[in-house]
Amino acid sequence: MIDTNPARALNVVKRVVEMCDFIEHPAIKEAIEQKMVPRPLPPVVNAVVDISVWVGLGTVGLWAALDAFAERADFQKSRAAQCPTCKRSGCISARFAGYTHGNESRCLEELEDLRHLYAHNYSGEADDKYFDPRHPRHVLAPGTSMQLASRAHFDGARLRLDLSHLRWYASTVRSVLERFS
Repeated sequence: MIDTNPARALNVVKRVVEMCDFIEHPAIKEAIEQKMVPRPLPPVVNAVVDISVWVGLGTVGLWAALDAFAERADFQKSRAAQCPTCKRSGCISARFAGYTHGNESRCLEELEDLRHLYAHNYSGEADDKYFDPRHPRHVLAPGTSMQLASRAHFDGARLRLDLSHLRWYASTVRSVLERFS
């Protein structure tokens, strides 16, 4: 049964943003600063929660919300619908290409690369396997330093994301999904 209601996907996006809110909550910061965390951890948020890892996993969650919605809305995964860049039929940037405005398509291309970088690699570290020529990437290139649309910096091998980047991707994904409401 085809389901074009984006409510469940939007709920996933909301939960990802709530994770940011939790990490940034003053009570969490205060507990860490007041040394209410087990020793020998230093009194900084990143010592308790590796924000880059959590943000990377959050981007995977955003990708998954788009993918789940596309499957339920019956956006075809066929050879004819293969992405011209990565050649995958399940590529979200290709599946949502007709539904994006402005730089949203670039955001979805980045999310596609980030999903692979975090779901199939080691916390944002791009190695030779990630850059296997048989699996082309949309925006990331080996040894090429660049700033992503979210303003995150990729140094050609490693990506460091923070909560502001995750919020930016979540906002873009929400904008795309809300077109189906």
